[in-house]
Amino acid sequence: MRRGFSHRQLRLALASALLLAGAAVVAWHLLSSSTSPTQPNTEKAPIAKRVPGMPWFEDVTTASGIDFQHFDSTTPMHYMQETMGSGVAWIDYNNDGWPGLFCVQDGPVRPGAGPLPLSPAAQKGHEQSLPAGERGRGEGGGPLPTSKLYRNNGDGTFTDVTREVGLDRPGFGMGCAVGDFDNDGFDDLVVTYVGAIVLYHNEPDGKGGRHFVDITAKAGLHDSHWATSCAWGDVDGDGLLDLYVCNYVVPNLDHYPDCTDKQTGVRGHCPPFLFANVAHQLYRNNGDGTFRDISVSSGVAAAPAAPGLGVLMVDLDGDGRLDIYVANDLKPQYLLHNQGGGRFVEKGLISGCGLAGTGNFIAGMGVQAGDLDGSGRPSLITTNFQHNPTIFFRNRGNLQFQDWSFPSGIGGPSLDRLGFGTVLLDADLDGNLDIAVANGHVDSEAQKKFGFPMAQEAKFFKGDGKGSFQDISAQVGSYFTELRVGRGLAYADFDNDGRPDLVFSHNAGRMALLRNDTETNNAWLRLELEGDGKKSNRNAIGARVEIEAGDKRQVHFIIGGGSYLSASERRLLVGLGAADQAELVTVLWPSGRKQVFRNLAARRWWRLHEGQEQPETVVPQKPRG
Repeated sequence: MRRGFSHRQLRLALASALLLAGAAVVAWHLLSSSTSPTQPNTEKAPIAKRVPGMPWFEDVTTASGIDFQHFDSTTPMHYMQETMGSGVAWIDYNNDGWPGLFCVQDGPVRPGAGPLPLSPAAQKGHEQSLPAGERGRGEGGGPLPTSKLYRNNGDGTFTDVTREVGLDRPGFGMGCAVGDFDNDGFDDLVVTYVGAIVLYHNEPDGKGGRHFVDITAKAGLHDSHWATSCAWGDVDGDGLLDLYVCNYVVPNLDHYPDCTDKQTGVRGHCPPFLFANVAHQLYRNNGDGTFRDISVSSGVAAAPAAPGLGVLMVDLDGDGRLDIYVANDLKPQYLLHNQGGGRFVEKGLISGCGLAGTGNFIAGMGVQAGDLDGSGRPSLITTNFQHNPTIFFRNRGNLQFQDWSFPSGIGGPSLDRLGFGTVLLDADLDGNLDIAVANGHVDSEAQKKFGFPMAQEAKFFKGDGKGSFQDISAQVGSYFTELRVGRGLAYADFDNDGRPDLVFSHNAGRMALLRNDTETNNAWLRLELEGDGKKSNRNAIGARVEIEAGDKRQVHFIIGGGSYLSASERRLLVGLGAADQAELVTVLWPSGRKQVFRNLAARRWWRLHEGQEQPETVVPQKPRG
């Protein structure tokens, strides 16, 4: 039975929101200028050493052949766009079993306006800035940069296939999402831009391979705003993937505010509340290759306009319908509760996950969901601004959440970081989800204004499966001790060795591909779910999977969206600990159908087809060149 809310509760929630809205300016100044109890460590950390049984990641970017460089769009104007970074996505676009890597590219904020002299911060502020000859391209200095797609060669290396697959489109790219919107068995790609959104349909290239065709206009998709994160999910239960798109703020570049710090006299990046907001957008899949904007009729546009940066789709209350959770920047987070038939009511505040437990706004960037406490319910992780904790909203059932950031052990260690992308993964295959977070300040003048650098170390929290976490960042590999301007983050087992790997994107920097080299005897199970393409979407987004192995029970969810501007792979990589099989795997498909698979052997890749009694064993073959 659904839990109701009284008129008094609604009035109290509305009053609280109005009071908090008036405190936004104060909140920004506190966030930007307060002194943290523990300032970021700017000294070189001791070299970490691998310990058997503990998670360990090796930076293999150079050896992999991934040479993507995020464009440095810095100008003396300090436009907000310059500091937001871009996302990454894992996509097995040719169904060879080896996920490729898509890297979103930005560009000049004002292409064609003529080059602007770089500020000293642009010259020295990023530890991995563009080579001098590359800087200013697109402003009279040559062709605009484009996003990149790297094909996985199956041997630990990647090949740039951007041009041959049709993805060499310039523009100020932001985020991306991967999903098979037409249920043809091949994943498609949507990319958001400042002022645009592009839908790429995955089609045969006539030569035995695959390529992407821009069908945005034909599909009826349009977003002229600053689109950021997006997510695929079937919101109305018709077996087709619909699309949610976050919109950030509406800056006027011709009349851009001067956000010079009064104390230091240093110009920096402006806070989001100085700019107007617009509603986010929800597009319904018509099933014929086109979409219809249902933002108003669905109730999404009725939510107070807010600058959205992260979004995910998951059934938060177990009623069989996908809900939408959105990370907003310095405004209440959205919990768009699915009422059925593709209609939503925003319940973030009355559910306890719209504000931090202290009543403060959250500078929501990245977001993730999973069973972090063994309850079988998806809890929420939202990254946050400097001097504020990464938020762990513990799902207490009945659509009620509790801020569990500090009791969990996440809150304290995250105070001295500004978080962006985040993922949940079982790095050491012990059956408990861990958390990785990409960090980096948003102000390129942070050193002058606040006394700490823009670049920061990433964080890694090891979970115990009961809602508690330990910060082991200094022990999991050298990358986590290096200063980077982290933004996007996504995971995939790119080498199919049964250990989840990570990829980080960096603002004005190179990518970082981290191979999981954890030394462990723990077993694993790879589960790939395939919906029937009729009542369930083929990607099985919205499915709930329960695994029983030995004396341990785990619950996993196939979610839409997540992290910040990025897309992880959908295949589930389940750690089994010492177990040599999963006695029971119970799948609740998006259609509502329930299936049980028995005695699945460990260290194997199993493909589960909706409606088919027997699972399929998959053995990946070396990809064709």
